[in-house]
Amino acid sequence: MAAHGLAAVVSRVEETSSAPSVSSVLAFEKVVETIHARQAVIPLRYGCLMESESAIIRLLEDHRQEYEALLGRLQGLTEMGIRVLCPARPEILPGLPLSPGAAYLASLRNRYSSGDSLAPEEAELADQITGLLFGCYTEQRREISPAEQGRLISLYFLTPKIDVERFRNKARQICPPGGTKLLLSGPWPPYNFASSPAKSPNEFGIASLLQ
Repeated sequence: MAAHGLAAVVSRVEETSSAPSVSSVLAFEKVVETIHARQAVIPLRYGCLMESESAIIRLLEDHRQEYEALLGRLQGLTEMGIRVLCPARPEILPGLPLSPGAAYLASLRNRYSSGDSLAPEEAELADQITGLLFGCYTEQRREISPAEQGRLISLYFLTPKIDVERFRNKARQICPPGGTKLLLSGPWPPYNFASSPAKSPNEFGIASLLQ
């Protein structure tokens, strides 16, 4: 649907409380990736709903300047990702050996102690990686989450499409500490950059926007 110099990519869906099928989510992602391959797009997560076509037109009109600015910011850019799995390290008290049970509890405490913030050594590792990749991205974001074997640092980079191969070559030079695992992914539609700083992506309320 086109209006006010923008277009929203939408589809009709039946109202349902059941979870979406895997095939529906994969089809959605394929459409977004196809659009992203040829032009700027604001990719939103699966499941954003609007009540009617007129509501979509009003959304495009009310937020035209915001969407145009965001599309201009994403023009020619793609998303690359690096996931860093840091092993859990039990906290060892001086002079007190840990029993297997105490070691397990210490590892859980270490795993969850920092919450949503990177621990100093995790932030240092993230800084080293982003420093090595300097010049290959225009923006970067970080997330930390617990994982079965430790803590997972997710690094997202907004990268010029023409620099994807250079990004990959530099990423191959990363030498993580012992026991740390790395996974490089992308290019992807810029899901983690599909919002202004004050908004979450789902606040846009429709599947995707393009010029």
